[in-house]
Formats: sequence, structure tokens, C-alpha cells
Amino acid sequence: MRAARRVTGLETAARAVRRSGAVLLASCVVFAMSGAGMAGWVAGVVLLAGASLQVVGEMMQSAGSWQLAFDLAPDGKQGQYQGFFGTGVAVARTLGPLLLTALVVTWGVPGWLLLGGLFLVAGAAMGPAARWAERSSTPVLVPLAPRTP
Repeated sequence: MRAARRVTGLETAARAVRRSGAVLLASCVVFAMSGAGMAGWVAGVVLLAGASLQVVGEMMQSAGSWQLAFDLAPDGKQGQYQGFFGTGVAVARTLGPLLLTALVVTWGVPGWLLLGGLFLVAGAAMGPAARWAERSSTPVLVPLAPRTP
């Protein structure tokens, strides 16, 4: 509830997603630092800090994206939009391991930084994308039932 408390509309949702991009970038930087040849216990503390930042970033992203998904769906079509929105999870679970392996395992620190940069860019793009979607949406007219005498 704390992560979603301030998310009340499109503008606050876009702000939450934008901030989540910055927090996720910070978590990637911290994860990248964990391999800097430090003592084991220090690396453990660094990894806990990175994981904490990741959790905060994901909660902010989740709160913002759910608000956007509900607010941008036309009246009467929220179920269809939520179904399509939910396919993003399946895509992430399918492509995520490939992307993470390519970036983080193969490239190491530069891969972590690139991944963090992707989070930052995606978060920053959400505000303009949400404003565009709101401007370009056409109202859906729901026919009224005919009146019977």
C-alpha cells in the first residue's frame, strides 16, 4: 500500500514509473559493484542493498503501471486491456533470462550498466507515452438499451 498510496492518476503513475527507472538503475549499479573484489561479507551487504533497491523500484513500477493500465483502458473494455497488459509478464519471463544472460553474465559490469540504462530510458519514456495515449484515445460509445413503452 505504501508504494501505491501516492499513485492516483496518470501523472502520478507516470512519475512513479519514471522514478522506478532511476531506482532500478541504482540497483543495477550496486549489483555491478558487488563483483569488485571485496571481502565476502561486504559483497553480501552490497548485494542486499542492490536487492532492496530492486524491490523498491519494482513496487514503484508496479503501482504506476497498474494505474496507467486501468486509467488508459476505455470504459467497458478494462478486462480486454488488462488481459493484454498481463501478456507483458509472459513476455518478460520468456525473454528475460535470455536478456539477462546476454547482458549480465556475458558482459559483466557494462551489462549491468546497460540494463540499468534500459530501465532508466523506459521509465522516462512512460510519461510522454501515457500523455500521447490519453490524447489519442477515442471515447467508446456504449449503446443504450432501447426504451420500451
